[in-house]
Amino acid sequence: MKKRKIKLIHEVRAVKTRKELANIVKAQRISERVLNDVLKKLDTGISEIKIANFIKKTYISHGVNVLAFPPIVAFGKNTANIHHEPNKTKLKVGDMIMFDFGCTVNNYCSDMTRTYFWGEPNKKQKKIYESVLEAQNRVLVVLARGEKRAKIIDRIARSFLTKKFRNNFKHGLGHGVGTVIHEWPNFKPKSEDLLPAMCVMTVEPGIYLKGFGGVRIEDMVLITKKSCKNLTKIPKSLQKIILSPII
Repeated sequence: MKKRKIKLIHEVRAVKTRKELANIVKAQRISERVLNDVLKKLDTGISEIKIANFIKKTYISHGVNVLAFPPIVAFGKNTANIHHEPNKTKLKVGDMIMFDFGCTVNNYCSDMTRTYFWGEPNKKQKKIYESVLEAQNRVLVVLARGEKRAKIIDRIARSFLTKKFRNNFKHGLGHGVGTVIHEWPNFKPKSEDLLPAMCVMTVEPGIYLKGFGGVRIEDMVLITKKSCKNLTKIPKSLQKIILSPII
């Protein structure tokens, strides 16, 4: 009985009112402005920790004092670490760059990951990126068709990526977002969760190759009664994420 009561609380929290959704969208729009500022700050030789500190300061300049979680900034081989903590690693031409960050507005969180290339990517880097993007797009198509079974949705991305890169998608496909960054429901292989209408989910497939690097692409998606709406507006096509190094 107690277990069922807890689940009901989770279910109630998952369904967002218009006001709650507005807070999440506002937090996301602020994060997108911060990311655009960060991309202008990048320079060959700059360190992860300097960019992470810049992210924090830029949020403050946009009127945000509380982040959803400590920002992830990873360059080069560090992008293979799912929960990398920014350090003194410096950006080099040819590196992959991963940003994962979010903020809160009236206690409601945003969450977004983008991967970039500092200069023209090599063939393997392109293959990883395009595979992860295709996996995400396949999931978005299924969500748009009204699929609500979490494990089926997870399987769409996982089965596709497993054929490309064996056993290198090492986390769940996504999670609910609300007043905490990880809410019910969850996209996992064994999840029995059913997505309620008006919940906000992340869709974040990733591939991580130790010693080489990784790619994760994360959008927040509103689940509607019969479809979905992507709440993330930052471009992610291969052409848009290749950055020109400043020499």
